[in-house]
Amino acid sequence: MTRTGRRWNAERLHSEFDREGFVVLPDCLDDATLVDIAEEIDRHFAPLLGRPEMIHTNAREGFQQFECEVMSWGPCEEGNASFIALRDDPALAAVTEECVGAGYQGQGSMVMVSIGKGKGQAWHQDCPPDATTQYNVNRLLYTQDVTRENGAIVIVPGSHRLGRIPAGGNQEAIEGEVVLTPTAGTLVLLHGHVYHRVTPNLTNEPRVSVNFRVYPCGSATDVNRVGVYRNGSYDFRAGRVVA
Repeated sequence: MTRTGRRWNAERLHSEFDREGFVVLPDCLDDATLVDIAEEIDRHFAPLLGRPEMIHTNAREGFQQFECEVMSWGPCEEGNASFIALRDDPALAAVTEECVGAGYQGQGSMVMVSIGKGKGQAWHQDCPPDATTQYNVNRLLYTQDVTRENGAIVIVPGSHRLGRIPAGGNQEAIEGEVVLTPTAGTLVLLHGHVYHRVTPNLTNEPRVSVNFRVYPCGSATDVNRVGVYRNGSYDFRAGRVVA
């Protein structure tokens, strides 16, 4: 996964992740891996991009109010060798452990595609913040450059310590937010309680991210069953809006 000789300061990584709720590590994927993973993504999604019923907003009952127009794929669950190798890469494991500690559990894979001219992903927390020690961590890898036009990721640093995301508009600005536009090959580790969104994709091309979620030692692997949005919460297992 990592380029030859790439090293990180473990103490800095842990401190930054603990303080901010995220870290950004550019230039993590080598060129061969980038090409391989991008080709697998194109192969899977090319036949689906013209099918609106495959978008989460349309496929999930009651989910429309959250304005998250994305398509997803779990390649590891389907036995895709390229994604399994990336998920199990020792360098990715080492960086993860430096941020969240030993004994974490991995669960699944998810490729997320924001469609062109779509609504992006509304502000949310991946899991309820009521229990501060229960959370997931997203390991987001980017196979293409992210821009403001095709869907920047917007994060409120330190918001994993601020409780429930405040009520408001799905894409309405929150004080203190920062806009990230990762370049191809970048790895972002993101705490599940951090307020974050993806801005609408204004281009005609899909915007892609790869996510390998993990759960720190002591966190339940179903902690992100309920996603928390500014205008409600959604139970993904039950398939319904909850208070």
